[in-house]
Amino acid sequence: MSRRRLPELAHGSFRTQDVRRPVEPLYDRVRVDECSFRRLADGEWTPPVFFVRPPGSSDGTGVVVACTPEDCRRWVRAAIEYVTTLNEAGAELSAAHRRAASVPWWRPVAARRAFGDWEATLRRHGELTREAAETYAPVCGEIRQAIQKAEERSVEWARERARQQEETRRHRSVLAARDFWGWSEVTEAGRRAVYVFRHDVPRDDVPEGAAPEESPHVDLRGLRRAIVDLDLPDVRWDGAALAETERQLEGLGFGRWWRDLFHEDFRTFTAPPPARGSSSGRSNPSGGTATGGTGGFSGGFSCGGGF
Repeated sequence: MSRRRLPELAHGSFRTQDVRRPVEPLYDRVRVDECSFRRLADGEWTPPVFFVRPPGSSDGTGVVVACTPEDCRRWVRAAIEYVTTLNEAGAELSAAHRRAASVPWWRPVAARRAFGDWEATLRRHGELTREAAETYAPVCGEIRQAIQKAEERSVEWARERARQQEETRRHRSVLAARDFWGWSEVTEAGRRAVYVFRHDVPRDDVPEGAAPEESPHVDLRGLRRAIVDLDLPDVRWDGAALAETERQLEGLGFGRWWRDLFHEDFRTFTAPPPARGSSSGRSNPSGGTATGGTGGFSGGFSCGGGF
């Protein structure tokens, strides 16, 4: 028998999950990776297998899907059984290939017998892998549906987040355009200062000499221009005005809002220093308020590998 009649085969085996370290969902979520392998005999790709890992796996590949503990165990077990069948059928085929390839050409009877065994093993290999894929298909379909639902939820979440961000941006833009701000020049401890307040909010601790009723109504940008034009050494913000503005900002501190709009500190009207460790020229504002002054998978696998 000529060895040229035998196809070339890859060697090795598919790696699968370690049954000694079971995967458990986290908050009914697992991460799944889709893998296919080249079949040993013809080089075609096998139907895919999904390997299941905990959702917090460090490499971050795959898709996080909803999965109960019971489904997780079924998915893992089905994947292991599928790949185990591929490995066993592949090992049998590899052994038959080696036997057929090792028979000397001058022993025709032994060669024909070995080649017949090879062909029978090849047919059995095809039947076993096909049956294994059919057995795994329902679980494969479940996982595909879970992936589709996860992707649909991700799209919906992204749309909702974008909508909320747009609503927040619009709300804050409207707030910045409202002309309820006012200011008044005062003198405290011999130093000239500007007292900033809101006309629509009961004022808190008005300094002596302030004349709020004489101040025009301006929006936030008009307020900043007025304060800059006054060029006074001190700016005193009314606490009640800041507190009410932060309430209307719904979670954003007044200092952060001012920095986002004007790229400067609202108390000093200067650009804040860069945050420590930052390569950009802008600081990383804290999340505090202006009024407060603060701001699984346990075994390896090979995708696309062969025996």
